[in-house]
Amino acid sequence: MNEEKLINDVFLTLKSYILESGEETDVKKKIDRQELRKILPEIENQPISEGKVLEEMKTILDSSVRTIHPLFLNQLFGGSDIMALAGEMASTVLNPTMATFEMAPALTIIEKRMVKALLERLNIETGEGIMVTGGSNSNLLAILCARTDFNPGIRLTGFPYNNLRIYVSAEAHYSFDKAANISGIGTQNLVQIPCNERGEMIPEELERTIKSDIKEGMRPLMVGASAGTTVLGAFDPLSKIAKICTKYKIWFHVDAAWGGGALFAESIRDILKGIEKADSVTFDAHKVLGVPLVTSFFLTPHTGILRETNRGGGSEYLFHDFENGEWDTGTYSLQCGRRADALKLWLLWRYYGSSGLEKRTEHLLDLARFSEAEISRRERFALYHANYLNVCFQVTSPKIEVNEFTLRVREALIDSGKAMINYAKRPDGTIFFRLVFPNHRTTKEDLVRLFDILEGISEQVEGDLSESLPLH
Repeated sequence: MNEEKLINDVFLTLKSYILESGEETDVKKKIDRQELRKILPEIENQPISEGKVLEEMKTILDSSVRTIHPLFLNQLFGGSDIMALAGEMASTVLNPTMATFEMAPALTIIEKRMVKALLERLNIETGEGIMVTGGSNSNLLAILCARTDFNPGIRLTGFPYNNLRIYVSAEAHYSFDKAANISGIGTQNLVQIPCNERGEMIPEELERTIKSDIKEGMRPLMVGASAGTTVLGAFDPLSKIAKICTKYKIWFHVDAAWGGGALFAESIRDILKGIEKADSVTFDAHKVLGVPLVTSFFLTPHTGILRETNRGGGSEYLFHDFENGEWDTGTYSLQCGRRADALKLWLLWRYYGSSGLEKRTEHLLDLARFSEAEISRRERFALYHANYLNVCFQVTSPKIEVNEFTLRVREALIDSGKAMINYAKRPDGTIFFRLVFPNHRTTKEDLVRLFDILEGISEQVEGDLSESLPLH
């Protein structure tokens, strides 16, 4: 094997893929599961040539969703930055475990500096943090830390009885339900607090529920506030919730996985007012800053809580007493093997500086406001809701019911492969496009092209549906 040639060929293939992910390419190639099963072979007993492996690599790239494309606006991530990709590749080549300082000396320091920089953004003077496998894992870790803060002995004895309660908004991320299950709190003890019409938790309802639960003999453990909900981009009133948590001695967690991007946008920084009072915070850099999945942080002002929550085992073969032993991060984490994900964000932040990341985030906010204006001025579209980097809208037709029409247009858009935007459904049955802006590669020109595509597709769908309507 000519290793140098293979490395060059692999990087040239990836380079070509990145550079061609623009206006002339589709976000998603039209290909069904059966066709994919045919073109992707089974594992074989005999080896294959380097050339064939590269061809299969190209096939995989070509048949996958181009999340780097400027019209990939489907999920809360996209458009990975080249400098961050360099960090991704470097960390994979290094392939350390972040469990011990001995195995990852430079990378441990980098992760701790990333945690420190983010704590400073939160206006939290002292504290600690750890990188995790995603926002869902961070929300789970918040519950475990709240449990430790309430009763450190639970990690040893389990629950002698369980009367604990966790409170989230009705718009909170579904990961809280999973976390309540995994932590042993129980999903029936996860209480959803009603929201106002903007999707924000109602503090008065939260306090009323807490009072009622205390009266019934329950023990409020944690409030999980949302800063940037998945569908509506809503921010719970953090300062008011913080006061309630202080009053009743409840752990105050803020899920800012999506809305934490406001930390890098001076124009809307006040939307996070109160987050500095949190006992823990979830933040996903891969959602707004252009870093590849997964770049997630758990942050807390409570120094020592992570080790108290996650410690146990490993000292006989992994965690040894030596001069840098106190820098081992494995004792802070639920994981043993852990990727060096901090390098992606570190290279990005170093390259652009804080001012560059702030400029990038303001660009995304500008795109969101521009899309609102475009939707409002085009007759076929109806703005449903807009906040932060979420713009929700419907596609209308004088002939067809709006929910059905919006859904059909979305299906046709995905089928075309020209762009990807997700849709959502509200409790009252309303269906709409949920357009989100995590992708720094997107421009206003791209958005004009997107809305032109949508208008053309809606006309085609309207014609097709009209022909199939029964005659009266």
